[in-house]
Amino acid sequence: MSEICLECWNKINQSNYKAYKYILSKEKELCEECGQLKRIIVVERKYYYIRKFQYVIFPFKNIFIFIYILWRILIFPYLFYKYHKR
Repeated sequence: MSEICLECWNKINQSNYKAYKYILSKEKELCEECGQLKRIIVVERKYYYIRKFQYVIFPFKNIFIFIYILWRILIFPYLFYKYHKR
């Protein structure tokens, strides 16, 4: 993968992404596009907002799992009867 700074990346892709969308290098390195020493893009951030809001989402996820398991337990006799009736 080539080492490109954020400004050159936006110029090549004709976009206007901000620095928080990508993980940038800690030290300045040589950009292969413009030839200047700048912080380069290492990788694109993924699931940024899910990590930020995991403490908000976590209780709702647990409640949903509890309701789903309870529903499956309640419907099991019906499914068992239906399967053996065939």
